[in-house]
Amino acid sequence: MTAPRRIHTRTQRHSHSDCWKGGWKLITLVGALAIAWPLACYAQQPKQPLKRVGMLPTFVPCPLNPNSLTVRRLVELGWVEGQNFVLDCESTVGRLDQLPALARELVSRRPDVLIASPFTFVMALKRETTTIPIVMVGAWEPVRLGFITSLAQPGGNVTGVAWFGLLSKQIELLKEIVPHLKRVAYIEGANPPLPPEVLEIRNENATITASTLGFTWQVFPAAAVNDYDEIFARLAAEHFDAAYIPSTPFNNNNQTRICQLALRHQIPAVSELAGWAREGLLLTYAQDGPGTVVRAMEYVDKILRGAKPSDLPVEQATKVNLTINLKTAKELGLAVPPSLIARADEVIE
Repeated sequence: MTAPRRIHTRTQRHSHSDCWKGGWKLITLVGALAIAWPLACYAQQPKQPLKRVGMLPTFVPCPLNPNSLTVRRLVELGWVEGQNFVLDCESTVGRLDQLPALARELVSRRPDVLIASPFTFVMALKRETTTIPIVMVGAWEPVRLGFITSLAQPGGNVTGVAWFGLLSKQIELLKEIVPHLKRVAYIEGANPPLPPEVLEIRNENATITASTLGFTWQVFPAAAVNDYDEIFARLAAEHFDAAYIPSTPFNNNNQTRICQLALRHQIPAVSELAGWAREGLLLTYAQDGPGTVVRAMEYVDKILRGAKPSDLPVEQATKVNLTINLKTAKELGLAVPPSLIARADEVIE
């Protein structure tokens, strides 16, 4: 009887192994495709256009220094120039008489948001656009000048940080150092000339302050650099007791010259931004400049991320800084009361 034939299954086992390996190859291929597909789609997506921020600075050159507070604050908020935004800075240094044209040119580039300070620059941009958002960096009297409807509800394309008038307090502080103060010169750098609505508000504020504190005031407009020399020579000859120097763009651009002339002609003077006292002026009292910049850049950030300026209430800067230059006081032969020194945020000796 013939023994039954054995059937070997080696070939079958080998077949299962091949199937197993083939399955893994298929799984690997599918997995690779699953990973590669979204990457390929992502690579094919168009790159998002850079946001554009237009800026009209008052007395700093362009482009802005990377270490400037404006740039550093934007970086902190996630905006890196060249990566997700472009800062289109249009310098006004030496070109203040071209302000309307500079504003028109900046607006024509269609930025996503505009930054401007002081109020005259905001006004120039506002005349060119009612749609592009404008962020104020310490603009004065925004409601009375028609930039916004109210602080709580701006109602248009302007928002940001506003400054309130401090003329009365500035002269009051100056009077603590110059008790006999009776005649004050109002040195108004006005190139280009200030608009009529600005002059009206200025006259009203100065008249009220003079009446309250018991002095008379006279405006001395400066439209050219040499005007300052003539003005201070006249103040000395006519024995003016002091001078008030508002931070208009033209005054700011001639800050060093003004401070030197005030000291040379022995005229006690007060201004707004602390830089004036550091440059040699007797006294400054104003809202916190760096703090204003920091807050204003937060408005820029919100707008770039989709917020509407009409929905962002205007913030009114409340922190004020008093800076006294004791070295200048000594050269002017003035004694600064210890009580006033104790109240100062910064004392220069």
